[in-house]
Amino acid sequence: MAKVLLIQPHNDRRMNKPFDNPSTPLSLIYIATAIQDFHPVKIYDRNIIFNDNDFLKVLREYKPNIVGMGSITTEMLLDLSYVCKLIKKEMPQTTIVIGGIHATIEPDTFLNRPEVDYVIRGEGEEAFLEFCNTHDKNPKKLKELRNINKNPLRPYINLNDLKLPDYSLIDLKKYTTIFVSLSRGCSGNCSFCYSCGMWGKDGKSFIRILSTEKVKAIFKELIEKYHVKSFSIADDNFVAFKTRAVEVCDLHIFYKVNFFCFGRADYLDDEIMGALKKAGCHTLFIGAESGSQRVLDFLNKRTKIADNINAIRLCKKYGIVSDTSFMIGITTETLEELNMTKQFIKKYKPDITNILIFNPLPGTAAFHYCITNNLIKNPTTLEEWAHWTGDFLEIKHNTSKIPNEILIKTLKEMASFGFYKYNIKKFFYWVKAGEVKYALKGIKRVLLRKYEKY
Repeated sequence: MAKVLLIQPHNDRRMNKPFDNPSTPLSLIYIATAIQDFHPVKIYDRNIIFNDNDFLKVLREYKPNIVGMGSITTEMLLDLSYVCKLIKKEMPQTTIVIGGIHATIEPDTFLNRPEVDYVIRGEGEEAFLEFCNTHDKNPKKLKELRNINKNPLRPYINLNDLKLPDYSLIDLKKYTTIFVSLSRGCSGNCSFCYSCGMWGKDGKSFIRILSTEKVKAIFKELIEKYHVKSFSIADDNFVAFKTRAVEVCDLHIFYKVNFFCFGRADYLDDEIMGALKKAGCHTLFIGAESGSQRVLDFLNKRTKIADNINAIRLCKKYGIVSDTSFMIGITTETLEELNMTKQFIKKYKPDITNILIFNPLPGTAAFHYCITNNLIKNPTTLEEWAHWTGDFLEIKHNTSKIPNEILIKTLKEMASFGFYKYNIKKFFYWVKAGEVKYALKGIKRVLLRKYEKY
């Protein structure tokens, strides 16, 4: 049996400390669950323990044959690269495998690195189990396996065939956000989003869902076994199938919990909002993106301004916090269209406004458009990819028609509008419910916010 160590790299090693608001490494939990009956496996999260001495101690004592890590196109690639070098220096015979979104879309980022042995593209549960089995029996065959490096991918997994995620593989008490996944894929095909590139089928959107019985089993275990009172549904669009979403919401009514979820504005109506409220949904994340219909159409959002207005109004009606995302500096966006976004926010007053400067991500239609029109250059090294999105107030790629200084000014003015009001609401909610632990977590988030860079 191959001994496996799965590592969650630090979100941004430049912080030089544990991450303030850690979320459960759900992908690693699913991978570990899939292989644990056949191979010893541990999860090490560097967002929780950011200490090289501790990490090296675990490495020396556990002596893994295989180390696996996920990847996304953010600063976390810096820590991923650092950890790979650390492992190879300490244990050069250890096999290092990189998976996840970035590895799936841009495998050459890692295949060109001497410290990385293999890349696993696409869904990892079955592919990684096959990799570990083959590593034991016939390592020379590893490069022939599906999903490995640039080989063809396996068919999509039937999610209902997977074992329930084993949350005992981590210490849930150390995480601020507990993620659950009830589906994979999205009903949308937005030009700026990786979802279709990762989970789509033949270039089109594609969704697979867990059965209501499976969902019930996950909730039952989290709530009854681990005593979780608050969690986040990680699905790209939880409300994609109304009947099924209402069925899942009905399950919550039997438990005293609350949750956060994502929902497309054009799928929201009184029925689904009523079900979300009864189930304990405290916050709904809505990708509003822009106050300009032309920009929404350019992004292939397939939503109307009226949909976003209706979504915010429905949230107010049902007492659910509207957590809206907007982007500025979108490719081809004009100053007039930027002002339309500002006016939208000021007029319709979503509870929270998350606003960021647009960055085209690999594997998306927006990225392809920018490359084709010579607006950006394709990175060639892991370090270039790690710095691709930049810091909060750092403009890496302005592909709009708006000057940098105006984008920065707007970001400072509008960023995270309503954050404090939202956390104060949640504080009183938890105090009333008698859950002091969650109330204190909310206060901690507000205090930490004071030190963020603006």
